[in-house]
Amino acid sequence: MEQENCYSITQINELVKSVFDNIPLFNKLMIKGEISNYRGKNKSGHLYFSLKDDKCVISAVMFKFDTYNLDFEPKNGDEVIVTGSISSYPPSGTYQVICRSMSLYGKGLQLLKKQALKEKLYKQGIFDKEHKLNIPSFPEKIAIITGKNSAAAKDFEFNLNRRFPLANIDIFYSLVQGEEAPKDLIKNLNSAIKSNPDLIIIGRGGGSEDDLSAFDDEELVLAIYKANIPIISAVGHEINQSLCDLVADAYASTPTGACEIAVPDINDVITDIKQTQNYLHSAMKRIIANKEKELLLLSKSTCLLNIQNIFTLYHQKLDSYKEKINNALIYKINNVQNEFNHLVKTLDLVNPQNILKKGFSITYSNDGKILKDMSKIKVGDTIKTKVMNGEIVSNVKEIK
Repeated sequence: MEQENCYSITQINELVKSVFDNIPLFNKLMIKGEISNYRGKNKSGHLYFSLKDDKCVISAVMFKFDTYNLDFEPKNGDEVIVTGSISSYPPSGTYQVICRSMSLYGKGLQLLKKQALKEKLYKQGIFDKEHKLNIPSFPEKIAIITGKNSAAAKDFEFNLNRRFPLANIDIFYSLVQGEEAPKDLIKNLNSAIKSNPDLIIIGRGGGSEDDLSAFDDEELVLAIYKANIPIISAVGHEINQSLCDLVADAYASTPTGACEIAVPDINDVITDIKQTQNYLHSAMKRIIANKEKELLLLSKSTCLLNIQNIFTLYHQKLDSYKEKINNALIYKINNVQNEFNHLVKTLDLVNPQNILKKGFSITYSNDGKILKDMSKIKVGDTIKTKVMNGEIVSNVKEIK
């Protein structure tokens, strides 16, 4: 063999590496196997181990950056599904699996099932943007579907009332995890739709992937897709979006984020009205000033005949313009003022202090919550009644 056809070991190993790196199949693989030879993270934070089945073994590595997404502590004997690529390590001439993600086998099957359903629905156009409805700017009625006595329910109610107290809120309590949750969510979604709100929010306050699996149910996704009312999904998981997040008209990773999408801040609305009012004042003043300048220039022109008559004519036109502009200005200002007064009156109506001034009172239970239901108290409880100028503390002796 001629010398020029002789390769070095380095060249051979680099050639083998280029073969692995340039075959598409080897760049995106999903492999099932049992972990062995696992000794935890090394000093650099990387994981080195082997994957085996009943006949063969292959070396594997997961680099530090990819380990941040692990939601379990690997150990020898675990059956796992990994995704990644096959590559070789030229200095030793060995090849290995470079793992990008890893999940326990049972959990991996669930992720595979979700991915398959996701791809199926994508092909059907279920997630296409052209099917999504616009979120209303000022919804008057909002339906919320979430778990009963949950932190999410409290977050939804608190933030919606804080941001936009003019909206009416109906809460449809539902199961949000477990085998029966998808059917219960669909039932409450249909009930919410029948109540004819301007907007629906469906979600919960986060949890593990197993807890959130109800929101990956195909029938629930299709029910949201077919709804003729805008829907915001707030399932509460930033890393892996639920299928409900994908099909909804908008989504947020937290209940608070969903409220920020659903309604404006009432303080911003009032500020916008005031700014519009100021802008109209300034605009009208500029128009009047410009017309006065035009008239002044015309009045000083030496090329005009009978200047006094022309000046008088334009002065009359200016007076007419002023009257029209003033009338328009007054009309616009009155409209803006009426809208502003309407908002102020509405806010006054929902102001608890004004309600107290009318002779009404507000009663709170032991835990400081507003008492709406007699079933929430019992004989012997201490209750607090707030009137206009103070509070009355009472012990419950009898419930009728």
